[in-house]
Amino acid sequence: MKCFNCGAELERPDYCDHCGVDISRYRRLLQISNAYYNEGLDKAKVRDLTGAIVSLRQSLKINKKNTDARNLLGLVQFEMGDVVEALSQWILSKNFQKADNLADYYIESVQKNPARLQAVNTTIKKYNQSLLYCEQGSYDLAIIQLKKILSTNTNLLKGHQLLALLYMKTDNYGRARSELKKVLDIDRTNTTALRYMKELDEAEGKQPRRQVHREEKQDNKDAIAYVSGNETIIQPVGVKDNTGLHSVINVAIGIAIGVAVMWFLILPAQQQMTSSELNDAVAEYSNQVEQKTAALTSLEAEMETLRKESEAAVQAAGEASEKLELQEELLKAYRSFAEEDMPGSLEQLEQIDKEALTEDGKVLYDSLFAQVGAEAVAELYRTGHAAYQARDYAAAVEALEKCYNLDNTQGDALYFLARSCHGAGDTEKAITYYQKVIDEYPNTKKATDSARYLAGLQAE
Repeated sequence: MKCFNCGAELERPDYCDHCGVDISRYRRLLQISNAYYNEGLDKAKVRDLTGAIVSLRQSLKINKKNTDARNLLGLVQFEMGDVVEALSQWILSKNFQKADNLADYYIESVQKNPARLQAVNTTIKKYNQSLLYCEQGSYDLAIIQLKKILSTNTNLLKGHQLLALLYMKTDNYGRARSELKKVLDIDRTNTTALRYMKELDEAEGKQPRRQVHREEKQDNKDAIAYVSGNETIIQPVGVKDNTGLHSVINVAIGIAIGVAVMWFLILPAQQQMTSSELNDAVAEYSNQVEQKTAALTSLEAEMETLRKESEAAVQAAGEASEKLELQEELLKAYRSFAEEDMPGSLEQLEQIDKEALTEDGKVLYDSLFAQVGAEAVAELYRTGHAAYQARDYAAAVEALEKCYNLDNTQGDALYFLARSCHGAGDTEKAITYYQKVIDEYPNTKKATDSARYLAGLQAE
């Protein structure tokens, strides 16, 4: 035994020679842990697996490094069909004691059989699927699934318990009792199985015992017995020896009895046998129909799930495609900005739905729009003013109108927009824009010139 404080080998019963710590209580705890281990071992030997688990867990609670108790706990859980829990205990045991540990053998015996591990994995998935079927109320599917599980892992106690519970739910008490007996054959004191068995007895009710009436034999006093050689002959009193007549009567009676036996026993037995075979065939057919119906229901549920997943995938693909298109439009706007085509970049930015962009896309959009906006306004004003001076009034109207819509504080753009509309012959727009210049920029040369041109248009 090693010291819990310094890890040195202990030679004295009360304290450690190396670090001097008091180990009397520590030694006592180890003794109690070993006592619980021995108790668990005794219970496991008589197949009291539930009691063994309780004792072994108590042993590990006191001394978690008791590898003997942990290995035995893994074996008990493995016997009860909980392979994953067993492997967990053996791996922990191996970490606590790396050398000369039986856990190495147990782990190797499981891991060297890949088919066994795959079966365990499949069993866990199918058991979880059975629980899901129970939650959905699909008890037939759950029963079929559990039968498949128990055909590969016959010791899975929780599978037998759930199957018995489902049989009780469907009033199939005989099969429920059979499943519970399988549990108790493995674990004789399984609390859950015993509780289910008690509930099953209460559900079935107590069956009255059949009383066997024995016929009392009465001594026949109306006969005479005598010995002839080695034989004892009993002859009724007052009966004459009519052997010939009796033979004929006996033959007739025998024939009548044979016919009666044929009529009342053999023919009904044959009919009953035929009926029983027919019932068995009908039951087998019904079972096949039930299984196929359950399988069809399962397939329909899977198809519905796949349909929903397909619709969700199509929707996600559509959303991803839209986001990709928006990203491409944003890249086009950035390319125009890089080529110093500010109006073109701004026009592309205006066509993008900012809210549909990703967070990074929104940041790029805001940054690009802030840089492009001011430069685009100045560029549009220069283009429109140059077109006005060249008397290309249509191009001037287009550029200056965009400029003013982007920044309505551009008074010069508004004035030359009015002059361009005037020059293009669009009198209605020219009057509107001249009036805006007068209203928005009073007491300025632009307002004075606009008033003069407006008066001239209104006088025409």
